[in-house]
Amino acid sequence: MTENEKKSGLSRLMILSLVEAFAMQNHGIPYGPVDIRGSFAGLIKRELVTFEEINIKNYTQSHWRLTPKGISILKSLGVDVNF
Repeated sequence: MTENEKKSGLSRLMILSLVEAFAMQNHGIPYGPVDIRGSFAGLIKRELVTFEEINIKNYTQSHWRLTPKGISILKSLGVDVNF
């Protein structure tokens, strides 16, 4: 485990889960707990991912998104998050 990984306070599996979620989000692929290996619940508890609902007229769209905190951790780990 690298020094940055240790500083993040996340296990390798949680970091992998966060990277997987980011990759899916970045490519416009809907994702949720069943799509991510590892502890999705841990990412939710640490407020690294969140569930959003967008209401447009009579239509509601729901999806998971990385929070700014989650994106910040990816940046600190050296992941290119420019999209």
